[in-house]
Amino acid sequence: MRNIFFVRAFLAMVFCLFLVPKQIFAQSKDKYYLIKAGQMYDSEKNVFLKNRQILIKGNSIVKVGDKLDVPPGTTVLDYGNATVTPGLIDAHTHLIFRQGPTESLSFDGIMNSPETRVLRAVGYARSYLNAGFTSIRDLGNSEQYLDLEVSRAIERGDFPGPRMIISGPIISAMDGQLDGIPVKEFDTYSRKEYSMVSGVEEARKAVKEHIARGVDLIKITAIGGRLTLTRDEMKAIVQAAHSERVKVTAHCDRDWAVHAAIEAGVDGLEHGYGFKPATLDTMAKRGIYLVPTDGSAALRMIYLKGQNITFNEQEVKSNFQPLYDRIKAAHKAGVMIVAGSDAYLDLNLPRGETAKHTVLGYFEAGLSPADVLKTATYNASVALEMEGRIGVIKENAMADIAVFNGDLQKDFKKSLFEMKMVMKNGVVEFRE
Repeated sequence: MRNIFFVRAFLAMVFCLFLVPKQIFAQSKDKYYLIKAGQMYDSEKNVFLKNRQILIKGNSIVKVGDKLDVPPGTTVLDYGNATVTPGLIDAHTHLIFRQGPTESLSFDGIMNSPETRVLRAVGYARSYLNAGFTSIRDLGNSEQYLDLEVSRAIERGDFPGPRMIISGPIISAMDGQLDGIPVKEFDTYSRKEYSMVSGVEEARKAVKEHIARGVDLIKITAIGGRLTLTRDEMKAIVQAAHSERVKVTAHCDRDWAVHAAIEAGVDGLEHGYGFKPATLDTMAKRGIYLVPTDGSAALRMIYLKGQNITFNEQEVKSNFQPLYDRIKAAHKAGVMIVAGSDAYLDLNLPRGETAKHTVLGYFEAGLSPADVLKTATYNASVALEMEGRIGVIKENAMADIAVFNGDLQKDFKKSLFEMKMVMKNGVVEFRE
C-alpha cells in the first residue's frame, strides 16, 4: 500500500468537512421513526403494497404493518404520496476510479495520486447516498486496498457514504486490463491496480493475501486485455476463497471465455456481453448470478450530447436492443440478475445518478418495475451475502430506506430520479 499515512491524514481532514451534517443527523440508538408509505415495495414477495407503516428503532426495523402503535416521542415521516423501498444496492462499483471521456484506462492511476483519488471518492460516496444507494460492492481499480481504507473510514463515520463490500485488487492474468501504458512502465502501473498471477501457486497466494488484508470477496478477470486465467488457476482461486467462506465473481465479456470460469465454480459473472442461451441456461442451473452493467440508452444520449456528437435517438435505442435482449433472455432463463453499474466514466453527472441509469436500463429492456427493483434490492443482498439484513423491509433488518416521489410502479422512469428521503442504518442521510 502506497502513501497510506497521507491517505489517512486526508480522511481525517475530510471528517471536519462533514462534522456539521453528522451532528444534524446524529441520533440516539433508542430513537424511533415511523415511516408512513403510500406505497411500499416488498422485495421478498416482489410486490407493491399500499398504505404500509414502518417502525424503526435505532438502526433496525422493528415492525412493518398497516396501523402500528408507536412509543411517545416517535418522529413521524409521512410519505403518503411516495413509494418506499429498501435502500438500493449497486453491486458493481469503482469508487476510487474515474475515466474521462477521452482518457485511457491507465490515466487515473498514472496521473492522480492516491490522496486525490480517495478525496474524490468522498464526493462519489455522498452522491450514492443522495441517489438512494445505501450499499455498494466495490470491485477493484483502487490501487492496493485503497477501497479498504475508504470502507473503514465510512464505517468509522469519518464521512457519509454507502456501506461498502470490497474486493481489493482484481486478480488477473499477466496483462491486467489497463491500456495506454508505456511498455517500459507496464508492469509498474499494472501492479498498482491488479494482482497479476501466473500459475496455480501464485493464484492461491493472491487469494490468501486478499483475505488476510480484509476483503469481503474475490474478483477475477476470466479474460483481461488479451490473456485468460487458466482453468486450473481459476479453480485454485475459487477453492482457496471458498475454503475461507469467501465468494468469487468474475469479469467476463465474451461467451467463449466464460466457460472455464463456470467450470471453476465462480459464484457470479460481471457484464456478460454475448452470452449464448446455453450459457445462460447453465448459469441458471448452477445458481450463478449475472451483473449486467449496461447503463441505458438515455445515458448514452447524455454522453453523446456532452461530447457534442450528433446522434439519431432511434438509432441509439436500436443499438441498445441487443443488450436489452440479453437481459430479457437471462431473466427468462431464470438467471438471478443483480444490479451493478460499473459507473466510472465521468459524464458530468453525480456518480449515484449515473449508477441509477443501469437500473433504468433494466426497465427499458422490458423488466417490470418490481423485477427491476428486485435486482437492486433482494437479489443484490444475496450476491453481497447479506440476505435478510439489507435489501428488504422487514423486522430485524437494517433500517436502510429509500423514498421516491410519486408512484414508482406506474411512473418508474420519472420517480426513479426523484428522491424524497434516504435513510441508512436508521440515520436520515438525505431529505428533500
